[in-house]
Amino acid sequence: MVTSVAVKALLLAAASLPFTDLAQAQTIRDGNQTVAANATTVAPGAADVSPDSADSGVSYFSFESTQLTPEVIANLTALNLTGIEYFTFGNASSPMAKRDSAGCKVLPGDAAWPSEIDWFLLDLLLGGALIKGVPVAAPCYSNWHQYNADECTTITSDWNSSDFHASQPTGIDWPLFEGVTCLPPTLAPTNATCTLGGMPSYIVNVTNVAQIQLAFNFARSLNLRLSVKNQGHDFNAKNVGAGSLSVWTKHLNEIQYLGPEFTIGSYKGPALKIGSGVDTLQAYEYADALGLEVVGGISTTVGLGGGYIAGGGHSPLISMYGMAADQVLSMEVVLPDGRFVSVSETSYPDLFWALRGGGGSTFGVVTSLVIRAYPKLPVTTLTFSFGTSENVTNNTFWEGMDAVWATFPAYADAGHYRYWTILCASESSCSFTMSPHWANNCTSAQLQEFVDPLFANLTALGMAPEDVVYTEFDGVLNAFTSTFPASSEAVGTWSYHTGSRLFPRGNWENATALAAQSAAIRNAAIEAGMMMGYNIKAAVNPTVNQTNAVNPAWRDTLMHGMLGAVWTQTATPEDIAAANQVLTERLQTWRDVSPGSGAYMNEADINEPDFQQSFYGSNYPQLYAMKQQYDPWGVLYAITAVGSEDWYVTDQIPYYPTQNGRLCRVEN
Repeated sequence: MVTSVAVKALLLAAASLPFTDLAQAQTIRDGNQTVAANATTVAPGAADVSPDSADSGVSYFSFESTQLTPEVIANLTALNLTGIEYFTFGNASSPMAKRDSAGCKVLPGDAAWPSEIDWFLLDLLLGGALIKGVPVAAPCYSNWHQYNADECTTITSDWNSSDFHASQPTGIDWPLFEGVTCLPPTLAPTNATCTLGGMPSYIVNVTNVAQIQLAFNFARSLNLRLSVKNQGHDFNAKNVGAGSLSVWTKHLNEIQYLGPEFTIGSYKGPALKIGSGVDTLQAYEYADALGLEVVGGISTTVGLGGGYIAGGGHSPLISMYGMAADQVLSMEVVLPDGRFVSVSETSYPDLFWALRGGGGSTFGVVTSLVIRAYPKLPVTTLTFSFGTSENVTNNTFWEGMDAVWATFPAYADAGHYRYWTILCASESSCSFTMSPHWANNCTSAQLQEFVDPLFANLTALGMAPEDVVYTEFDGVLNAFTSTFPASSEAVGTWSYHTGSRLFPRGNWENATALAAQSAAIRNAAIEAGMMMGYNIKAAVNPTVNQTNAVNPAWRDTLMHGMLGAVWTQTATPEDIAAANQVLTERLQTWRDVSPGSGAYMNEADINEPDFQQSFYGSNYPQLYAMKQQYDPWGVLYAITAVGSEDWYVTDQIPYYPTQNGRLCRVEN
């Protein structure tokens, strides 16, 4: 038997994969005997290493101590285990690297698709962590053997819950760009059907590092598409792909407090080590219990170590401490060649730069991060609204909006975070809602003093703010759970799409530019019927290492604005494409008044023109070169990610790209 003390992952495959009968087809040599390879004769393909061996100087989590090593591969090779060559580490300098990545990734039904014995071997080495891909809503359809009317009722009831989708192997919050191939019938397009579509064919339920390494090596060796899902929160379905092997990292959710004077590089202060599957709520709760705060998102289920930090990560604390990516002190990462490395200012400094803001599903899979923490601070929130009425014309409403825009520099510089929405039922009927104005380290009396001049201006225009509510909180956790409760996160819908733009501070410093920006926002909001935005800045903090791959446009931003397109449940793919095209063209007016700026990749238009400049700015050439260096095979792919222009998905409709197709390399 292969020796290993690795704890086996949950044997989820036993209930969903017909692998047990295949054991007789796979054998090993045990001394002079040939015996069946199965869970009793072959332990998971992993070995335990010392927790203190991490190059970062921070001990591995228990799940990180279980690794695939060259010695494990050698032991398995010595047993004559058929197919073990699929799990060897990659060599990026080998002439084979680019040759093997040519053409298209394989799909089920292809001659080169892994055999059932190959999948059995992968599951065996994973310790039973392989799950066969099944659509979440499959129990609603009689063509799936999971059909169950009662279960379908439960699924339909839970469909708009982010927690529900995070807990499902193929669950994602936003199915639009997967291809909308299997929704509960009452929520789906007319004449709904259910196929696997753009969902992964197999999922690795990751509970240790070795499983990620095995998945990477298997996918790279057999030319499989590989996808990465943390919590499933990505707006543009970067976490799925037809025929893919999915690496699901949700369960890497350990947290450790490293003390009040943790030291690494030039930093000395409080810090947490978090598994990449730790979500916003878990991080806030853990920090709050220690009298601390961390920079995190506004959705309870966003995984901090997934696409959130990889894409930059805005936060209620952004105007005080900077982007979430700015808070990272070190990382542990599985690279596309299958190797597990520590990444910091001194270990792989190029990756330390790229992984903090250069986008997810590009350079590797992060398993844990060390992040800064800050002393707990009080928060006061304010909500209010105003709008047109019988006595307030639309022109007057937009004068009021000009008064709101004028406050943006001062509030961001004070460390505040403001989230707001404009609704326009028609050109003459618009309303504005602040929900909330989040004031860090501020009492209600202090916040009232801040907003009194704005309220006076609005009142003078005949729009005295309504529904004014000030609420004080002892810290971020309670402010977060009250202001952004999980119940407010309605996901699972496919009838709208958003795009965004970062508006630079320079526009507020030039009256002509500000007037042009205001006009562009007004016209777009009226045409679209709705927009939302944030008054924030990615604070320049001299105590934080902000030399990273975050889009440089963020450093000059005072407003992150979002615009949407909507359609009905009866919309055809062609209808959706047409609406998306209108959105992309409508956003051009915002691009025109913010030249040289960009957009936040995590909340952006999937059809963004010149995404390289918009999402990555001047960092893109260096990021692209690093992509070729660390992943010449194209193991990792996500739409609009670095290097994605080298690939395409087949069978697409312009302006409605989905992951329901074959992934192929662009021919030079």
